[in-house]
Amino acid sequence: MTDADLTPLLNVRDHFPILSRISPSGQPLIYLDSAATALKPQCVIDAVSDMLANKTANIHRSVHFLSDEATEAYESTRDSVAILINAESNEIVFLRNTTEALNLLAFAYRDKGKILTSWAEHHSNLLPWGDTSVRLDVDELGHVKLDTLEQQLSQNDIALVALSQASNVTGNSINIKKIVELAHAYGVPVAIDAAQSAPHTRIDVDDLGCDFLAFSGHKLGAPTGVGVLFGKADLLEQMDLYLQGGSTIEEVTLEGYKEKNAPWKFEAGTPAIESVVGLNAAIRFLLNIGMENVHKHFSLLSRHTALEIANKLPADCVMGGLTENKLGPFSLIYKGISPHAIARGLSDRYGVCVRSGFHCAQPLHLQLNVPASLRLSFWIYDTPQAITKTVDGIAELAAVVNRLRTSVRQRAQ
Repeated sequence: MTDADLTPLLNVRDHFPILSRISPSGQPLIYLDSAATALKPQCVIDAVSDMLANKTANIHRSVHFLSDEATEAYESTRDSVAILINAESNEIVFLRNTTEALNLLAFAYRDKGKILTSWAEHHSNLLPWGDTSVRLDVDELGHVKLDTLEQQLSQNDIALVALSQASNVTGNSINIKKIVELAHAYGVPVAIDAAQSAPHTRIDVDDLGCDFLAFSGHKLGAPTGVGVLFGKADLLEQMDLYLQGGSTIEEVTLEGYKEKNAPWKFEAGTPAIESVVGLNAAIRFLLNIGMENVHKHFSLLSRHTALEIANKLPADCVMGGLTENKLGPFSLIYKGISPHAIARGLSDRYGVCVRSGFHCAQPLHLQLNVPASLRLSFWIYDTPQAITKTVDGIAELAAVVNRLRTSVRQRAQ
């Protein structure tokens, strides 16, 4: 891979001030933990600062110019999200994150039948469904088998299919259009967890045909505290209130209340206004780059990572294999070596930030019969050189551990 291959995004790093930091190791910062949260571009920082400094007011309430400006800034984000995923503005609900969005759906579908999901999911797409869920086993790539999926759908007791578009562990993606086609043939709606895929590729909910889709703003360079639930308008209107109180109600009388229409009836209380405005800036930043360029950059880095791993690390160390359909991270397992030790070594010696552990997907690790893993997740600001340095660092640290073990064994003999 050459710099010419990445020309559309060569200057993107200049927009992220944190990348000018020198790490405690004295090395330049390399950030490969974007699946946990992405770094923030200057335009997002500026947008949030401007709201705090110049437009502080509550939305949808007071009749004065500051409230007018805050409401306009907030609601214009809904329009931007709609453009990003090709939806209508009234189909966009603002919540705290993907987790809250999925919990809202779990509340809405709690008495309607079984929820079909899989053991490959993030905990946020496992735990909210409780005892009503049917959790499908996965193959060695972490994929749900379509024939098993259809077999469950044919039982005619499934209320909703809820699956991740891309695994936050293996990075492997599923064929959403095929799954939607199967589910809809049995009259079952489909909810997609797009927390990992939304930062890396163009999502078109109309083309995918899904009924619901959720993602978190902070993984797209927005502040924490804002997430998105897309839902088809008619389905949102049918859903019960999740939280009750301010902003959810049109009118309250001594006899009862009248709830607002969707999406506003789900946005209880004063929302994270500054974070929502930051999401608008992040989306506009990505749209200006072009999601096709974002995806191209991700694909090139993904191929580069696969080659580096194949050439320098042990065979079969990648969870889910080195497949071509990744929309998310690489997770590595080094037999006999703690991923936490490698993560700490990468940070302390090389200035590299990665994640170690189960990544809120412990059942998938158990299904694939592997211990905790080391996760490398990159985004638009990462480079081939950073990935090469990271993989070299992993190999060097593993070699140090193995030499120490050999020395200990020899002394013991």
